[in-house]
Amino acid sequence: MEAQEFKTKIKEVKDLLKGKTIQFITKNSVRPYTTLREFGEAILEQEKYGQSFSIGQIWTIEGIEYVKSFQDLVNQLKSGCVTALQVRAYYAPKNECEYMRSFGSLD
Repeated sequence: MEAQEFKTKIKEVKDLLKGKTIQFITKNSVRPYTTLREFGEAILEQEKYGQSFSIGQIWTIEGIEYVKSFQDLVNQLKSGCVTALQVRAYYAPKNECEYMRSFGSLD
């Protein structure tokens, strides 16, 4: 999802995210965050580069699970069994021109 939409949804559930570890995956790194402030700063940094965001997987008391939507994540967080979650930052081209430019220059 787009950065602005992702930030809005994260703000809605920030109280449910307190105390959870957030594994943040970017093109060049995988880093765990234990505070929402650090995670928010990382989101803003990636937003500068035009990144989009998605939820990869969640760690629960019963094991690792995958969520299909943000609402699934919210339901899992409300159940109280989530211990950590994974967020991915990725480049999503807006149109065909950006997609073609992502391959570099053409000879």
